[in-house]
Amino acid sequence: MTYKLPIFATIADGYRFLIAQFTGWFQLAIAPLVICIGLNLANGWLAGENMGASSDTPTLADMLLNAPFILAHLVIAATLLMYAVALHRLVLGANDRTGPLAWLAWRSRHWRYVGQGVVIVAIILLGAIVTATFVPAIGTVAGTAGVLESAAGQVTLTFVVLILFAVPIALLSCMVLPALPAAAVDDHAVSLSEASNQAKGNLWRMTIIFALGVMLPFWLIEKGVGLLTSRTATRDGLPELITPIVINFIAFTVTIVLLSLIYRRLRDNTTLRADVPAR
Repeated sequence: MTYKLPIFATIADGYRFLIAQFTGWFQLAIAPLVICIGLNLANGWLAGENMGASSDTPTLADMLLNAPFILAHLVIAATLLMYAVALHRLVLGANDRTGPLAWLAWRSRHWRYVGQGVVIVAIILLGAIVTATFVPAIGTVAGTAGVLESAAGQVTLTFVVLILFAVPIALLSCMVLPALPAAAVDDHAVSLSEASNQAKGNLWRMTIIFALGVMLPFWLIEKGVGLLTSRTATRDGLPELITPIVINFIAFTVTIVLLSLIYRRLRDNTTLRADVPAR
């Protein structure tokens, strides 16, 4: 019988961990959060400066213009990756270092994590390419038929697009997501193919867990904070620039925690294909 992930119990366990282990994960998070805030703000300030304006070579000017942004995003990506691996290990009880700089390390597990992540990104990019190809065509047909002239028609079209494209992308991504925490804790038995085997029968449940545990609450938080800041005198000030970064960072943290718990539940309650006796 296929194991079924408990949706609400998994979400509750995730937030229970965040509350009970606040000191532990906050110690890990503080330095990466400061780095993300600093580099994002630096990107905003650099946007007003054209470092290649004095160059006579268009190619060199373009490189000088974009180099700081590319470098900043690479540093942010590496920081988030190391933080994610350390947080996986904290949730799963495999952390071998403690303190604010425990995330600042690069091991073979990080390379495996990158490899698994590349597959997931490839799935999302493939879905985006398909979406970019077919959604405009669907919009054109709907516009010609007069569907977009009413609010109900627009909602219906959005729902159709989500069903046709966003949902399959989410399901395909969930199929290999358990391989990420497995790489973080050096669980070599759970490869990409084994991760898909363990996630089998739970793709919808995993999608719902992320939707209800991360996407919906943080979308509401972002909208609520945006509504509050739009009515204050600090609009377009530093707090308004920092707040979305903090919200997204916490949402990323919750995602990693929930993914770790999903991996542990699947690992503890499903049998590896290698362990299934031959018929």
